[in-house]
Amino acid sequence: SEARWMNHPDAARRARHKPWQLRLAQRCGLPVPATLITTFPQAAREFAARYPDLVVKPVSGAHPQDPPRAVPTSRVAPDTDFSAVAFGPTLLQRRVAKRADIRLTVIGDRLLAARKATGTEAEVDVRFAASDAPWEAVDVAPRVAEAVLAYMEGAELSYGAFDFVEDADGVWWFLECNQSGQFGFVEVDTGQPIARTIAEWLAQPVAGPESHVNGASAKVV
Repeated sequence: SEARWMNHPDAARRARHKPWQLRLAQRCGLPVPATLITTFPQAAREFAARYPDLVVKPVSGAHPQDPPRAVPTSRVAPDTDFSAVAFGPTLLQRRVAKRADIRLTVIGDRLLAARKATGTEAEVDVRFAASDAPWEAVDVAPRVAEAVLAYMEGAELSYGAFDFVEDADGVWWFLECNQSGQFGFVEVDTGQPIARTIAEWLAQPVAGPESHVNGASAKVV
């Protein structure tokens, strides 16, 4: 086929899983908050004792064939009983005190970043935040750009919607990369040409046939 994939189904399927994302992001040099995925209540208690301010979130993104639903990232109360952790893998992560949310949309080698300022007691999950602050286009630091492009190459993705939180020191902490994330809300606020960039990428000729097995690709020569 001479059509371009955005993204190839094998790569997209693998990229949904949060543990895999976090490991790849860390390997590429992106700051990742301390994270624990466990089914052992005692391990969760020890992690909470070390990092008292935690959030809990889904272990993987929704499958395209699943009913549409949004499971918000939520703060963990100080007196939480972690017994229910035994019933399924639970992802706990140190909460980063943020001053802004960052959405970085990547199409090929094009990086389009947007920033949304937040208050000191902002909602953990930006999708459920009641804020009138608009998304504003921002530049991407060279070190972040290099790490993000390395992530895209390692994940074999041509499109990715990265979510970061910016702390008081201006550090962008990696939260996740949605391989099929929405972009319209950012484009409306910022005027960034995301849809046009996607169309231009899809219109380019295919560089060469590729085979993908379990997300791994190999050039066919």
